[in-house]
Amino acid sequence: MSVYLSSRARRGCKAALFAFTALAGLSSPAHAQRAGEDAISAADDAFGTRVGNESLGLYDTNNARGFSPVTAGNVRIEGLYFDQSPQLNERLIRGSNVRVGISAQSYPFRAPTGVADYRLRLPGDETVVSTVAVLGPYATKAIEFDAQVAVTPEFSVGFGLGFQRLEDDFTNMSDSYTGAILARWRPGDTDTTAFYSRTEDCKTQQQPQTLTAGNYEPPRPQQRTNFGQDWHAGDCTDENAGVISRVSLPGDWSIRAGAFRSWRVVNKMYGEIFTNVDTAGIGTRSVYKQPPLGSRSYSGEVRIAKTFAEGPRRHTFDVALRGRDVRRDYGGSNTVALGRFPIFTPNVMPEPVFNLGATGDDHSSQGTVGLSYDALWAGVGGFSVDVQKTFYHREQAPAVGRIAKTNATPILYSVAGNYLVTRSLALYASYTRGFEETGAAAMSAANRGEAQPVSFTRQADAGFRYNITPTMTAVAGVFQVEKPYFNVNAANIYGPFGDVRHRGIEFSLTGQPIPGLRMLGGFVLIDPRISGDAVDQGLIGPVSVSIKTRSVLLSLNYQPKEWRGFGIEGTAQHTGPMFAHPDNMLKLKDNTLFNVGARYNFNVKGVPASIRVQALNVTDVFTWNVTYTGNFLQRPPRRYVVTLAADF
Repeated sequence: MSVYLSSRARRGCKAALFAFTALAGLSSPAHAQRAGEDAISAADDAFGTRVGNESLGLYDTNNARGFSPVTAGNVRIEGLYFDQSPQLNERLIRGSNVRVGISAQSYPFRAPTGVADYRLRLPGDETVVSTVAVLGPYATKAIEFDAQVAVTPEFSVGFGLGFQRLEDDFTNMSDSYTGAILARWRPGDTDTTAFYSRTEDCKTQQQPQTLTAGNYEPPRPQQRTNFGQDWHAGDCTDENAGVISRVSLPGDWSIRAGAFRSWRVVNKMYGEIFTNVDTAGIGTRSVYKQPPLGSRSYSGEVRIAKTFAEGPRRHTFDVALRGRDVRRDYGGSNTVALGRFPIFTPNVMPEPVFNLGATGDDHSSQGTVGLSYDALWAGVGGFSVDVQKTFYHREQAPAVGRIAKTNATPILYSVAGNYLVTRSLALYASYTRGFEETGAAAMSAANRGEAQPVSFTRQADAGFRYNITPTMTAVAGVFQVEKPYFNVNAANIYGPFGDVRHRGIEFSLTGQPIPGLRMLGGFVLIDPRISGDAVDQGLIGPVSVSIKTRSVLLSLNYQPKEWRGFGIEGTAQHTGPMFAHPDNMLKLKDNTLFNVGARYNFNVKGVPASIRVQALNVTDVFTWNVTYTGNFLQRPPRRYVVTLAADF
């Protein structure tokens, strides 16, 4: 499928834009939607919040305590279990939160590595049209339209369209289109929402992967230089759909259910790898091409809850049924070595002939039944425990060779509690045993895309939450997460290497220390340790690659009433040293990045609007980011973004 819009599709987009304009003219003034979006104001801790296009926090949906909640299968949509394949676009999702520590205790049937919970753009009982225009970074231009229409008091519809022409850090240009539609029906005590979203990326180019031959960093490249190839672009289509329903029944019974489909089609994908890069910046240049590949996931959950009230105590029992069925293609790629070349240097060459192979099929299914008990005692604290029995089956059918089958029926459990020492101070602790798929081999590995064994995981944490003032809250805790460790060996084959343990401290401080000043700050300290035969034999070092041993964040937004809608903002983000090679012989130095900006909220004839100007990495610090396989990636230089939003 081509990701470029046909002339008929483009005419449909224009018609939709005219419809948005008409709605804007007919609608009455409403509460702000996109114009009022601000991640720092929406965050209740520093552990990861996304609102619209803005993300802020020490963690995100792909990284919590050094691991990925998505890989761990700990993703929710409106609190319900969801198996995510591609990303969810901003036309569908209003925002997300990463819940760890005490904030994760409100979710039954948890797994290790935090909870990533997405919030839909649920249409309400007003008619609102929101428009967002973005300029930057560089020559990037984007336009977004989101609307909600109250058809009747019980039925409302939301929909959105977005277009972005992106210029990346290497001057590559690509187009992307996003769209979504949601329908919400709320008769009586029932609330049901159905949704569909689609993202099309055109001519997206990947940053080349760079692997040095020894324990040294690659030479620093010239920033903003395009050293890719015109033919070196891929395209893909992502779609997500689902239905969520909540029903309140007499006798304090309730039912929550969700069914989802998430799928991706990669029509074309290239990658470029520089290996054995020497100190002069000369490396072996290889390119690979993947055949068309697809992945799709069906998932869902039905949860029945009964609540018993006993004076100040409340007891809730949940019975849940969860399931997922995932199928993906893998393999078939072909790598062509082009010779020794200087890295990060423009070198135009024709596309080589690729001999693509047949693809394999990886199919897994999992069904889980769980029972949860939650007790809440007003003014005292709470306690929860859940037990799950899961039934897992996986078949990996390579293009050539025998089918490999995996079966597992583990019992999983979680126990958590919190105690109110005073009205302001709460202590918490929890322990969780989990089970997850590890995913596929890294794209830089010789066995790229190959499915990996399943993993049993454990997590323990404890800490406190303290309301310093009515407007300031501190959260601090310690944690330990244990999982099998995966990486590449000397032959560049990706697979299990032993076990890894992340032990750390996390701290968050959020709120308003003075009127008009919103603050979000915190830090994470992680000690990532590997154990097993590979470490004992000296094949790898005892510390995980690419894990940030120290992360510190401070974000301030000052917008007092006296300034009549004008505000200033600033963010400082410090990253500690990390190891760049599995043998632990190369450590990258720490760095600190600064962002500054200004914002103005105003009204034009009753229409809420805002304009925001940001300078990112304002001191233009050059830093490397390194992946767990030792691949060096450049982090973006100084850049500027201007965002204009209005709600009609």
